[in-house]
Amino acid sequence: MISVKNLYKEFHQGDKVLRILNGINVNIEKGEKVAIIGPSGSGKSTFLRCLNGLEIPTSGEIEFEGKSITGKKCNMDELRKDIGMVFQHFNLFPHLTILKNITLAPVTLKMYSQRDAEKIGLSLLEKVDLKDKAFEYPARLSGGQKQRVAIVRSLIMNPKVILFDEPTSALDPEMIKEVISVMADIAKRGMTMVVVTHEMSFVKSAASRVLFMDNGKIIADESPRELFNNCQNVRVSKFLSKLV
Repeated sequence: MISVKNLYKEFHQGDKVLRILNGINVNIEKGEKVAIIGPSGSGKSTFLRCLNGLEIPTSGEIEFEGKSITGKKCNMDELRKDIGMVFQHFNLFPHLTILKNITLAPVTLKMYSQRDAEKIGLSLLEKVDLKDKAFEYPARLSGGQKQRVAIVRSLIMNPKVILFDEPTSALDPEMIKEVISVMADIAKRGMTMVVVTHEMSFVKSAASRVLFMDNGKIIADESPRELFNNCQNVRVSKFLSKLV
């Protein structure tokens, strides 16, 4: 589904060149639940943003279903219908109701009529136990509720894959469980997912594959069982010993 070849990303700070991604090569297949873990600053979020066209790689190639998404001819609006994104900080419009936040993109892109979008949106909100919040404004919701709304906003686009960029990192501990539960349910329904996370409970229970990144490289690519029970990489073992 997604093929990444020799991906590099550099940022310039004055005379200095910061290499954030340092030659990423990986394939992600339809239906996989890929967790990306590793220390802060290892390039995880930058890599995820490259997959959705939010960051332009310095070099290398990304293909989605056989089509280049790093080329100049890529239609980003069409791409983002197929590749959804859930961010750390929700990014909800404060002046719009929850239902309006959810239906804005599909109606603007003429995927649905307003009436149909609202019907689908209410159905999705019901699945995450938020139908009663449809006509509230974001300020009235908790952090966990806002993140569940952000997930619904991605789901209503009927994407082929959803990218999650540390979706629980901005939440209080008691709110993390409710978001992880929604994500786990999405995983069970077969959605292809790529998740940057520090939540090892999700990695162990829902991920089919784990990528460990360090210094802009993927240095381990294992199943959760192999990674947690039989890891031979000293760097990965040291990282996990501080978390597990």
